[in-house]
Amino acid sequence: MTNLNKASDQMLNELLNDDADLDEYGEWTDEALTRATSNKRADGEEEYGQIKLRKPIDMETLCSSKGQILELDQNELDPAELARIATQMAMDDTKENQQNDTDQYINNELKTRIPTRDLFSQRLIDNTQDFDDQLGGMQHLIKTNGDDGTPLNGVPSSEAAGGIWKQIIYGGVGEMPPLGSTVRIHYNAYFELNDEPYDSTYIRRRPCEFQLGKFNVLPGLDLAVRTMQKRERAKFIMSSDLLYGEHGCPPRIPPKAWSLFIVELISWIDSTIVEKLDKLKISDDEVTDDFDERIRIVQTLRDMGNDEYAKQNLERAIRYYAKGKQFLIKTKTNDEHQSAQYKELLLKLYLNSAQCYLKLRKYERTIKNSNEALQLDSKSIKALFRISIAYRSLHQFDQARTYLNTAINIEPYNAEIIDEAQRLDRAIEQQKKNEQKLYYRMFNKQ
Repeated sequence: MTNLNKASDQMLNELLNDDADLDEYGEWTDEALTRATSNKRADGEEEYGQIKLRKPIDMETLCSSKGQILELDQNELDPAELARIATQMAMDDTKENQQNDTDQYINNELKTRIPTRDLFSQRLIDNTQDFDDQLGGMQHLIKTNGDDGTPLNGVPSSEAAGGIWKQIIYGGVGEMPPLGSTVRIHYNAYFELNDEPYDSTYIRRRPCEFQLGKFNVLPGLDLAVRTMQKRERAKFIMSSDLLYGEHGCPPRIPPKAWSLFIVELISWIDSTIVEKLDKLKISDDEVTDDFDERIRIVQTLRDMGNDEYAKQNLERAIRYYAKGKQFLIKTKTNDEHQSAQYKELLLKLYLNSAQCYLKLRKYERTIKNSNEALQLDSKSIKALFRISIAYRSLHQFDQARTYLNTAINIEPYNAEIIDEAQRLDRAIEQQKKNEQKLYYRMFNKQ
């Protein structure tokens, strides 16, 4: 390999010392540059040299614990030197892939956690146009007489003095929330020709939560949210009869004030489904005929738990997950498709519970729920990852290493798993230092 490097350096020196290969500015000519690059080794050979083998190197097999037997062709190079080069190539390849995966993971995290500038700008609007100019490009969803909110069905927009107009900014997903659902929204509210919102959940840093159909909020806002999907963001213009009425609320709300709302439906939960829990009294040995309905109930319970988890109400989230598990376990399946649905949903409930207990530092319960999840899916990365953290936190490093190694074998380039492996190594090293200090004090007492 040293001879190859010397030969390359000699070639480059000859080119640099040959005036015929330099242009008038002292730079290489195209012909000289082509000749130099053609004499250099192929990509990867510059560092490791060119070696003839009987069979090509399988990098996956080489990086595995089993390794790979490499055979030289006509003894081109000493086997010890070949092994060193091949090992270095494998280590460099692994390091490069690991860095690429880590960079990709960071980029994905940034995309999910940091909204784009456009997303922020859509929450604030240019409201310098009067409402009449804006209504032309919007859909007149609900028509009223403009005085007391009396609905006008089947009449053209020109004959309706009030109501709700809508324009979708970003489309949502899923179904629209039914009456009785508990919804969580963010909004900015503007008066006409005013860029500054007079009411904003963003400014309060707390979303608005209410139950549809009970009109615990402005009637126009209740009616508008019913037309939205989850994660949808839309612009609404509402007449005064669906807001603050003829007199308003002086001095902040003027009389007969129309408003523009930018509304984002964060989530909704069909609370009416959960109410059916008390009505469905089914014993463990009874075969149920309402599997789909029971799955919807459990999914709703999980959504309610996720909602509480997002609010950092971990104990309440755990209760919802536990109720979902208890209800789902009593549900019997009739075919493979139902069994797959059953296992998938139950796995999610155990994983969610394990995550809550982990945040609460209740590591024994984290281990219990993670083990339940692993019985359903022995290759669940989340379960392996969480149980490893729990064992590390309990200073049971051997068990933590066992589960973490299993996770690494499944996803060797997972950035979170790699970080946890480093934390585990540091914890083991710190424990060794603590033991050394303890033994030193024990044997060096005066």
